[in-house]
Amino acid sequence: MSRSAGAIDPSDVSATSRLRADLASRILNLLKDQKAEPGHRLVECELCRHFGVSRTPIRGALQLLANAGTVEARANRGYVLLHPVREAPEPPALTEQGEEDRELLVRIARARNSGLLPDECSQQEMVRHLDVTMATLLRVLRQLADLGLVERKPGKGWIFLPAIDSTRAQEESYAFRRVVEPAGLLAPTFELDWQWLERSRAQHQSFRKRRWRDTLAVEFFQMNADFHEQLARCSGNRYLLGAVQGQNRLRSFLNYHWVHGVPRVIASIEEHLAIMDALADGRNDRASQLMLDHLASSSRTFSPMAPSPKIPA
Repeated sequence: MSRSAGAIDPSDVSATSRLRADLASRILNLLKDQKAEPGHRLVECELCRHFGVSRTPIRGALQLLANAGTVEARANRGYVLLHPVREAPEPPALTEQGEEDRELLVRIARARNSGLLPDECSQQEMVRHLDVTMATLLRVLRQLADLGLVERKPGKGWIFLPAIDSTRAQEESYAFRRVVEPAGLLAPTFELDWQWLERSRAQHQSFRKRRWRDTLAVEFFQMNADFHEQLARCSGNRYLLGAVQGQNRLRSFLNYHWVHGVPRVIASIEEHLAIMDALADGRNDRASQLMLDHLASSSRTFSPMAPSPKIPA
């Protein structure tokens, strides 16, 4: 593959973490799937959500692509694509460290949902509860802090920030979302982001083909959260967007520990795709009804939770 098509110079890779090189390859594949054209803007926060990492490795990956001549940094615009990506390397398998991090995310979510981890914990307590090395724990806690799920206390303790942790809270969340999200699709200020739509559609279709494993719950939630947040952004209403972003944060741990089976994953993807199809056809009224149905269906999935203070594992 030519340098202009997005090749990564091996000398750059050797001087950079494997994570950044892997992310650079994944970004290339994403741009290829999107059929992105020159001038396409790469938004850091969107890439962070898509790949489930913090800004630092994303910036490193974008710098690799800039060194390869694929993207260019522009003042006040971040990075923009210089050349269409017609070819891209196969996305590398998740690194051993990345898989280890996702496994720990799932275990933390399970421990929180079952009440095994209190709202405030020392690092030593978490190492003992989770049977994990301190280095891995700190790496994952920093990721959770970037997502607004934990906060560091003075010293070596951590606070888990408020989340949906009871049956009643879950029911209230879905009741709120059924009022807000379908209405956003009918807002007079709604303007569909066509680039995002095609990107999200391709991502959903690709994810649907993957063989399920527990750690995919993290990626599934990231895709799910991005879908709901971006539609809220399309509404043009900052308060609606803030509400959806807040709900996404509150429900993170519930979804990282996925116990509802593969059929519900597939059903959710199909429901999302149907909403996107309706929006693409300009049928926002239909999309709004489908969103209402989708949230009702999702609510029924979670409804068997026991009415205890904490959700059982």
